[in-house]
Amino acid sequence: MASRVVLYSKPGCHLCDDARWLLDGWGIAYDMIESDPRYELRVPVVEVDGRVVAEAPIDERALARALSHGGS
Repeated sequence: MASRVVLYSKPGCHLCDDARWLLDGWGIAYDMIESDPRYELRVPVVEVDGRVVAEAPIDERALARALSHGGS
């Protein structure tokens, strides 16, 4: 079963753009949610199946590991 990946971001956030670029480059399907008050000061935040696996600043290698193991 495929994992649900969600990218939380906000408009004008260059770190969010970088995270989106990574996910797109890896061919990861994800939902993007802008301006969620839970993460307003922490964006970008990446969740896999409801569990936060990465937040600003995104560690590319750690994110790749989390995505390849379904967030485990």
